[in-house]
Amino acid sequence: MSFGFVKFSQEKVVYMRNHGEEVFIVGVFVDDLIVIGSSIKSVEELKKLMMKEFEMSDLGLLSYYLGIVVDQKKDSIEVKQEVYPKKMWKQFAMEDCNSSKYPMEAKLKFGKDVEGSLVDPKEYRRIIGCLRYLTHTRPDISYAVGIVGRYMEKPTTLHQQEVKHILCYVKGTTIYGIQLRRE
Repeated sequence: MSFGFVKFSQEKVVYMRNHGEEVFIVGVFVDDLIVIGSSIKSVEELKKLMMKEFEMSDLGLLSYYLGIVVDQKKDSIEVKQEVYPKKMWKQFAMEDCNSSKYPMEAKLKFGKDVEGSLVDPKEYRRIIGCLRYLTHTRPDISYAVGIVGRYMEKPTTLHQQEVKHILCYVKGTTIYGIQLRRE
């Protein structure tokens, strides 16, 4: 039974169903599902229908998913990644770094740095990948991460220094996240 869901062409693990006025989106990760719908009542009905067909349990409101903490309140939803940066600092030996006030210095002239000393591109790409995952809940670092991500082919010490600067900024702002208010 498909329940009338259609797979997103851009995301192979996201499914959508339009049923009259109701819209449902289901995200799948291994054996976990996130069900989103137009109304709480319709989501509850869909879950009951799915439980009749499949062996599954309802864990209630989403509170944690793939390292992202989801705090759902009556008037808002907040998403954060407070633990993930701590793992990053440890992984990249930056637990003792000082925090910074800005993700990137204003008016920074940043280029290829053809004369700079090259650094390990694999390590550089790993840091960029971690920072990109962090941008899901931290749009404040998106621009800076996008800039340093341009130099993954031949990163130099200058580029690595700026990546570490972003990590230092994150250290001082671990409580930041995204808050969505209900109207």
